[in-house]
Amino acid sequence: MAKKGFSGKNIENVPEGPGVYKLYNSQDSITYVGKTKNLQERLQQHLNEEDIPNIRRFETEKTATTKEAETKEKNLIQRHKPIHNIKDKE
Repeated sequence: MAKKGFSGKNIENVPEGPGVYKLYNSQDSITYVGKTKNLQERLQQHLNEEDIPNIRRFETEKTATTKEAETKEKNLIQRHKPIHNIKDKE
């Protein structure tokens, strides 16, 4: 599910439950990939904390379990190498 913009209104339409999400900047590059047990809640936290700058949009993928989300997150990070995930590893 892709959402244009990064606002509370868009986040309200995100399903609750486990999944992975990708955060994009204004150049439409993935800057962060995350996993969570509650997609809607976690995206709201990112919006409130502004911990990752310049988020312009996000995409979510609901999963059946948090374990599945963990596996997908790892694969997405390896494939896309988002700056805010890689920075955390240094």
